[in-house]
Amino acid sequence: MRILYVGVFDASGHSTNTSQLLALKALGHDVVGYNYRQKAALLGTHGRDAHLCSTAHERNFDLIIFSKCNSLSRAVFEELTKVSKTCLWFMDPLSTLLQHPELLTASSVVDYFCCDKKMVFEEVLKINKNCFHVCEGYDQEMERPHNLKKVYDISFIGNVYGDRESKINQVNRPVNILNNAYGPSHSIEVSKTRINLNFCTDSGASDRVYKVMAAGGFLLTDDWAGRADKFVDGEDLVIFEGARDLNAKIEYYLKNSDERDSIAHRGLSKVQQFNRISWASKIVDLSHGIQKNA
Repeated sequence: MRILYVGVFDASGHSTNTSQLLALKALGHDVVGYNYRQKAALLGTHGRDAHLCSTAHERNFDLIIFSKCNSLSRAVFEELTKVSKTCLWFMDPLSTLLQHPELLTASSVVDYFCCDKKMVFEEVLKINKNCFHVCEGYDQEMERPHNLKKVYDISFIGNVYGDRESKINQVNRPVNILNNAYGPSHSIEVSKTRINLNFCTDSGASDRVYKVMAAGGFLLTDDWAGRADKFVDGEDLVIFEGARDLNAKIEYYLKNSDERDSIAHRGLSKVQQFNRISWASKIVDLSHGIQKNA
């Protein structure tokens, strides 16, 4: 299949869109990446839009995937949907979607819409019947176990904002906050940690939960909508409810390393179905059953 992937790409291969593009190529598809932000910087927004439409017309793609693309006009989505089958991929929470009404409009224009968050799915389904939940997952090349000595009892990988700081402050033991673990270094830090913490927002879990389990880490997290459809509490990961429960489970799993390692191993096995290859396969497979919008 000839695919045009409109997103944001980097030379290092660490960005999510770059990882997804490589996964599409790994499945044997002929994929062209179009960096819509870079083109806008070079050509201006209107020049970029015209160039993108020209590219789509000239190359005769079977499928065009837009990754968020909040700066594209409705006219671009309408024009490209005329020439190819189109999919809008949106990984962010509902609050971000509602901040960009142009993306809600685009959601109704494209042939089908795929998203990572349950609340986004429920909102877009109101305006596009071809709406599907597809897990963003993790990059199987970067997120993998490393046989390293444990140096942290507890860590949180990410930036501390919102109510995360107050939650971390309620932990009785020191928490190592690692806010510069990007790309391959993320799985290294996970592998050096006995208990990896995660705090969900109202919109659900980030890709951190998949990345931690894919690196063979033991994940201790609060719950999120749709979790039970993918992972079993106490088998693949461990769910806590409130500060008292969090501290109790930290103490328990620090003392019971065999049980902790067993859960981490099962989580590693379960999460394999949510890698980038799986994401790419689902996005493409869904296109085959979609009828073109009029």
